[in-house]
Amino acid sequence: MKWQTNKELGVFINKWGCNFISILEKVEKAGKWKLHFSNELVHDIYKECILKRYISAEVWQGKEPVDGCTILYYQGVYNLAAEKLGVKSKCINVRKEPASYNPKRHEEEILELGRNGYNGSHFVSGTGEKGNPWQTEIEFDPIEGGSTCARLGFIKSKRILEVRKC
Repeated sequence: MKWQTNKELGVFINKWGCNFISILEKVEKAGKWKLHFSNELVHDIYKECILKRYISAEVWQGKEPVDGCTILYYQGVYNLAAEKLGVKSKCINVRKEPASYNPKRHEEEILELGRNGYNGSHFVSGTGEKGNPWQTEIEFDPIEGGSTCARLGFIKSKRILEVRKC
């Protein structure tokens, strides 16, 4: 899997791409991790998702990136990525659930993390199983070496992806 912090993926994915990269990890998982995204393919999917408005456009203030890479349509991102990678899987629905939610069969989870003193969110792939400590519920953290939210934070909510083989 790719790290969002991989400099070859560009400043917007590096800074705000945790949710995007977590979705791509779920696609690789659906393919039983036999197929992997190249940097070029990640970048192509990202650009196409922006054009299709599955991901928010990049916002610049002069030469400084100020916002971008927000997922607007999870199913679109997942399904486009699965098609491009050659994984026979489809996301048919996505919904937000509380941190206490236990995924059912055919459901994958992306955890929205927060931490005290941090206004934003960080997204990671979840295992779908309860853990003690809660950090064992993280399947993949897109920050190489692990994020501060994953070490010191808490689960704010979950995005549940209903996934089917096709």
